[in-house]
Amino acid sequence: MVDLKLYNTATHEKMDFKPLREGKISIYVCGLTVYDLPHIGHARTFVVFDVFRRFLKHIGYDVTFVRNHTDIDDKIIRRAREENTTPQELASRMIDALHTDMGSIDVEQADIEPRVTQHIPDIIAFIQKLFDNGCAYQAGGDVYFRVAAFKDYGKFSHKNLDELLAGVRIDVNEAKENAADFALWKGEPSEDKPGWDSPWGRGRPGWHIECSVMSTKYLSPSFDIHGGGRDLIFPHHENEIAQAKGAQDGDFARYWMHVGMVEINGEKMSHSLHNFWTVRDISKQVHPEALRYFFLTTHYRNNINFSHDTINEATLRITSLYRTLEAADRLLETAKAKDPSIAGDEAAIAAEVAPFIEAMADDLNTPRALAVMAQVAKNANEIIDARGKKKPEQLKALDVYRKALQRMGDHCGLFLRDPQKAILELRDYAVKRLNLDVAEIESLLAERTQARADKNWAVSDQIRDKLAEKGVQILDRPEGTTWQVS
Repeated sequence: MVDLKLYNTATHEKMDFKPLREGKISIYVCGLTVYDLPHIGHARTFVVFDVFRRFLKHIGYDVTFVRNHTDIDDKIIRRAREENTTPQELASRMIDALHTDMGSIDVEQADIEPRVTQHIPDIIAFIQKLFDNGCAYQAGGDVYFRVAAFKDYGKFSHKNLDELLAGVRIDVNEAKENAADFALWKGEPSEDKPGWDSPWGRGRPGWHIECSVMSTKYLSPSFDIHGGGRDLIFPHHENEIAQAKGAQDGDFARYWMHVGMVEINGEKMSHSLHNFWTVRDISKQVHPEALRYFFLTTHYRNNINFSHDTINEATLRITSLYRTLEAADRLLETAKAKDPSIAGDEAAIAAEVAPFIEAMADDLNTPRALAVMAQVAKNANEIIDARGKKKPEQLKALDVYRKALQRMGDHCGLFLRDPQKAILELRDYAVKRLNLDVAEIESLLAERTQARADKNWAVSDQIRDKLAEKGVQILDRPEGTTWQVS
C-alpha cells in the first residue's frame, strides 16, 4: 500500500496518514444547500475529492465516500415561495440538476448521499444526547448548543472566543446563554412552513447538526477524513466537532481536508460582483477535461484564479496530451500489426508512473503530478517526431510512455475519452469560445497546402501568419496538416 501524507487542518501540519482500518478509508464531504444550480466554486471541491477518491481506489484502498444534501433551509424555503412550489420539490429538482451538472464534468456520485429530511428522527435523537450530556438547552421554541460546555470550542479554527464572535454573524436573541451558542433546532409553529414534531415543539434542524448526525451514522463516531471548502472551517466544521464530541465518544474526523476558493480574474467570485459562473454555464464553453485539468494545476489548498487565459492554457495542455496519445496509438497500431511482440514491460511502465503516484500521495500534489505527466508526454513525442523508421526499442519505449500516461489519467480522471474524439471536442469548444470560423480556417489550410505543393513558400508563410493572428496554430505532421486553437 502506498504511504500517504495529508495536510490536516486541525493541526496545521502535513501528517502521515494512517486509516482506522487497514486498507479501508472513510470520507465525509459536506455537500450543497440545494436551492440553486452549483457554481464553479462548488465544482472545484467536487472535482478535488473525485480525483482524491479515484486515486485512493486505484492504489488499492476500499473507499466509502459520503456526501450530503441539505434539502431544508431558509434559502430553500424562500426560493420555493418565489417559484410557487414546495421546498421538497425544489430540493429534489436541484439535486437532480446537481447530479446532471457534476456528471457533465465527469464527477462521480458519492457512495452514500443522505438528505436532511430523511434523517429527522436521527437528528432529534442526537440532540437529545446533547441534552443528556449538558451540552444543549431550550430557549423558547429553539434549542441551542451550549458552547461553554465544550472546552475545546475554537481549537479547530485556531481562534479565541472574541475572534469567533467577530467572524460570524450572531443571532440577536436575548434568551441565549451565550452570544456564540448556535441553533440545533429552530422552532417553527407555523403550519405554512416545513416542520417536524419534536420533544421541544414543532420545528426543523439547525444547519450544523445534520453533518454531525449523518457522518457518524454512516461512518461511525470515528472516521478517517472530513472535507469541504475552506469557507466551512468556521463556523460549520467548528460546530460539527463540538456537537459530535458533545454527544458521543470517539475522535469524530481524524483528518480534515479543505479546498481553496475560486477567484474570477483575481477577484473573489460573488453575486454582488457579477462574476458568478454556474457549472451549467461553464460547461457550454469549457470542455469537461479542460476544466478538470485546470483545477489540478493549482494545489487544492490554495485559491485558484479562473480567467480566459488560465482556462485556455488548460485547454491547450490537455489537447496536447491527447494529441500525444492519438499519435502514439496510430504508430503503435501499425507497428504491432507487423510485430505483435512490441509491448512495454510492466516494470518499465510502473517506473514511469511511480513519480506521479509519489506526488499524488504527498497531500494530493496535483501540480507536481501534472509535471510528471508532461515529462512522460515529452519523452513520447521525441520518439513520435523523430525522423526515419522507428526502431523496435523506440516503439517499445513509446508503448511504455503511452500506457504510463493512460494509467496516470486513470488515477485522476483524465483521458476518459477516445483521443481522436477528444481532440475534436476540445477544438470545438475552443472554436466556440473564441468565435472562430471553421470553414474559413479549413479553406485557408487548403490554400496553404496547395502553395506548399507549388513551393510558393511566401504565400504559405502569409497564410500561416494570418491564421496565427486568429489564434490558430498549424501542425505539420508526417501524416498531414491539421490545426489547433493556440
